[in-house]
Amino acid sequence: MKNKEKLIERAIIFAQEKHNGQLRRDGSPYITHPLRVSGIVNNFKKSHKIKELIAAAILHDTLEDTDTGISELRENFGELITLLVVELTSDKFKSNCLGKANYLSEKMGSSKKISNWGLMIKLADRLDNISDLNMLQDKSFVERYKKETEEIIINLEKNRQLSKTHKSIISEIKKKLKELN
Repeated sequence: MKNKEKLIERAIIFAQEKHNGQLRRDGSPYITHPLRVSGIVNNFKKSHKIKELIAAAILHDTLEDTDTGISELRENFGELITLLVVELTSDKFKSNCLGKANYLSEKMGSSKKISNWGLMIKLADRLDNISDLNMLQDKSFVERYKKETEEIIINLEKNRQLSKTHKSIISEIKKKLKELN
């Protein structure tokens, strides 16, 4: 892997190039989402691997939503970041078969399917998405996403041992959900 010094800067440039032309549901450039997710990770997590976690947060949707391949990520960002991004990538077939809420509840609820670091980034992703909901016109999507999030949180709290960081992000998600009611 190339030097760590400019890891975050390289992740931003890579994600900007890969998400170029993509828009969020609210019409904003897609890159704003992974950048906000990385900010949430930085605000909530203290770690000796914080640069790698921030880079993985920036890159978290590249495998799922762009033409990026695993080998390209590994070559540019190394094994740890690549493994985290792979963990964060949804299996569209399983998601369609099980339904998104069930799929994510099962995946996020199992430490065998997603590591504690991966779960932390996934929760930061969910927190950012929840924060955007009040700006959307599609109220049926908003209701569906809220319900899905509530199901995932209930499952996590019931079935997974959560760290202090996980619990803090979940608390913020719950606050945002209440604000939407």
